[in-house]
Amino acid sequence: MHIVFTDLDGTLLDHETYSFEPARPALERLKMLEIPLVLASSKTEAEMRPLAAAIGIDYPMIVENGAGIVNMPDGNTEQDGVYDRLRGLLAAMDPALSRHYQGFGDWSDEDVADKTGMTLANACLARKRRFSEPGLWSGSEEEREAFAAVLEEHGFQAVQGGRFFTLMPKTSKAEAMARIAKSYTGQSDASVVTVALGDAPNDAAMLEQADIGFIIANPAHAEMPVSAREKAGFIKRSSRPGPAGWNDMILQLFT
Repeated sequence: MHIVFTDLDGTLLDHETYSFEPARPALERLKMLEIPLVLASSKTEAEMRPLAAAIGIDYPMIVENGAGIVNMPDGNTEQDGVYDRLRGLLAAMDPALSRHYQGFGDWSDEDVADKTGMTLANACLARKRRFSEPGLWSGSEEEREAFAAVLEEHGFQAVQGGRFFTLMPKTSKAEAMARIAKSYTGQSDASVVTVALGDAPNDAAMLEQADIGFIIANPAHAEMPVSAREKAGFIKRSSRPGPAGWNDMILQLFT
């Protein structure tokens, strides 16, 4: 069986409008074939629940850049308290470093709406965090490396996405993908073929680990580098950006 894992912003969702309408034909194709579609995003569970309902799916979801998984078939849940520990670390950090970082916990709903183009209601959902902290870095590259080193010492990491510099535990969408694929293997005699779609560096590990990967074009940021796995043909790139490119790649694979 196949399982499709997809990033959202800039991949299934348009980078500016957050619409997935151009991907409707491919989404309907996956439903017809009964192929699970796992949303894998930096978004919170509170943000992703309405989106999954709009798409019409109820599969596991990888939330907050892989820092958490919800809807696991085995019923396992993630521990809370991660976000509070992360915010506590930022508060205790040397101000010479921490002053260069501002995250969702520092901003109001209005601030988040302004920086992302979200509606105020969606910005409120985006601030309901459990596992990670997206934000923006304003310091030098040298200072950012020092900042990341402090996070590393305390079991966290900093990941650059298509829009935000996200602080999170040392895990990834790729690790979450592997856990979900394993849970499906236990439910069926068929082997699982993983398909991953993404557009940014925080999707790279997931794309590299998947059996089939698709890099979705996103002119809003620099192109992802070509990897050995892409050279070997396991990863391909869309010519069109966002949900239109997503639609092309899924229909190409499943038609």
